[in-house]
Amino acid sequence: MINRLLIFGLLIVLLIMTSCIVYHPQAIDIPLISEKNDLRIDAGISIVPSAHATVSYGLTDKIALQAFGSLGSDERYYFQGAAGIFRKYDNQKVIELYGGFGYGYGSAYRDANPGDLYGDYQQYFLQVNYGKIDCKFANMDYGFGIKAGLLHSNLTDYNYYDFYSETGPFTTYVDNSLLIEPNMFLRLGGEKLKFNIKLGSCWINKFTHTDQGLPYSFINLGLGLNYRF
Repeated sequence: MINRLLIFGLLIVLLIMTSCIVYHPQAIDIPLISEKNDLRIDAGISIVPSAHATVSYGLTDKIALQAFGSLGSDERYYFQGAAGIFRKYDNQKVIELYGGFGYGYGSAYRDANPGDLYGDYQQYFLQVNYGKIDCKFANMDYGFGIKAGLLHSNLTDYNYYDFYSETGPFTTYVDNSLLIEPNMFLRLGGEKLKFNIKLGSCWINKFTHTDQGLPYSFINLGLGLNYRF
């Protein structure tokens, strides 16, 4: 009973936070590409309201490509592309290393002033993934990944941090931050089509304007389907 209440409370907090954040952990697929022409398409929704899709492809027996897109509430969106290398071991374990670029838009609202903080951001990142595919039980895949990189943001302060003016001019903060985003996943189902669940978190540390915190969600839960061709 206590566990259910804790889970319910967490969901409520996440829903309340959706109008108060610029960034949240993205429900990007950890594909664990294992061979040339290995193609995975992943799509779903997340608790921080958004719909997302990932396409991952084994271009050669060592190189993989990936594209991701997410559309959320409050006009939030995020898109990224990445290229990387992979290696499959005899015990069905796979390791991947990707490097890529992402671009997104977010907005946050604060009742106290009231005010908004909105604008775009870019990511330059590396991500390492590790896991196991095609286990005997329910064709299970599981694993984890960690993304780390630079988050460059351009956010306009429309009376968000404090009340300045009804008409402006308003300050745009150009910031660089360290982004660390760990995530884990579980896939269960048939040989081709599987149900998946993803749990992601993130930590952002600003290098500039450190007195003006960047509003973000520290956790996100995604549900969806994954198809392997």
